Amino acid sequence: MARIQKILCTLAIATTTASAFTNVPLHQRSCRQLSHLNSDKDSGGGGSAIATPKTKQVTTTIQKSEMKQKQKKKFKPSEPEQIHDFEDAPMYRLYLIGDEEYGQEHTVTRMFEVVEDCSEDDAATLFKSAMQTGEAFMGKYPLEVAETYAEQLTRSDPIIYADVRDDKN
Repeated sequence: MARIQKILCTLAIATTTASAFTNVPLHQRSCRQLSHLNSDKDSGGGGSAIATPKTKQVTTTIQKSEMKQKQKKKFKPSEPEQIHDFEDAPMYRLYLIGDEEYGQEHTVTRMFEVVEDCSEDDAATLFKSAMQTGEAFMGKYPLEVAETYAEQLTRSDPIIYADVRDDKN
């Protein structure tokens, strides 16, 4: 079998190299029909039809009927509903510390940007209160939220001092 393959390969190479060195113009070489299947009907060589397999496949579907089984549900005797007591997160107070170095416009704008429930009017009122009394109560928040607000205010340039205190005190 290997010998036949070797002979066929040698023959194929010989025919392609022989046709490669003939003096046939390039446009005529590309127009040659390689297969009778692709030829025009007018040329008379319509080619053979595509073969269909002689074996047939038969697909059968078997449906199984579903059996309904009645399951008895076991109920426990009536128990009172359990009442869950969820504790709210501990709240912390956020204070704005007054400082003479603050610029009102910068402080009010920054408080409005950082603290979600603070409007510009509320921020202006808190700024004035902090300048008069030394500190102003900004609101009660869960610990992480209060620390985030204080951290963002502290990172402002110029710095705005804020303090987080426990709500119990």
